[in-house]
Amino acid sequence: MTLGEKIKAIRKKKNYTLKYISEATKLSIGFLSNIERDINSPSISNLQQICQVLNVNLMEILDSNNDYSPVTRKEEREEIFSNLESHVKVESLLNGKSHFNGIAITIENGDNFSEMSWGHSYDEIGVVIKGELEIEIDKEIYHLTEGDSVVIKNGVPHRYKNPSPTPSIVYWFSSKK
Repeated sequence: MTLGEKIKAIRKKKNYTLKYISEATKLSIGFLSNIERDINSPSISNLQQICQVLNVNLMEILDSNNDYSPVTRKEEREEIFSNLESHVKVESLLNGKSHFNGIAITIENGDNFSEMSWGHSYDEIGVVIKGELEIEIDKEIYHLTEGDSVVIKNGVPHRYKNPSPTPSIVYWFSSKK
């Protein structure tokens, strides 16, 4: 199931209209419709807004692999989101059903990644695997390098970017509720 199909299925299951989602997120009905039809590629910030209204975990909506395997090889990772404008790629780290969500986010050199986050309805842990990450959490800025980790409590606004000239790779994990 594609990202757009998953968003549409969740929206319909909750009996929400595109108009309702549009009013709640301030995103146009046409833009939302194009996301559901996989014509537009939303930013992570747009997805966070949509997930907040749908009351679903962002990582769950991005994780589209439902086959179970205890091992996920690097070459088997599914690319579940990419945005050419912001030079961001998101891949699933975990195959199948688990009590955890796991994604790898690659941010190309020096690019801004996100506007201010709306916060999440879950705690998350990020680990810098390669490069650097500058993260603003509740108006305080932290500079992380390879091997550093960060915990973000649910509901805490945050945004991040790659401040270096080389790609940044960060693994993010959360527990499904």
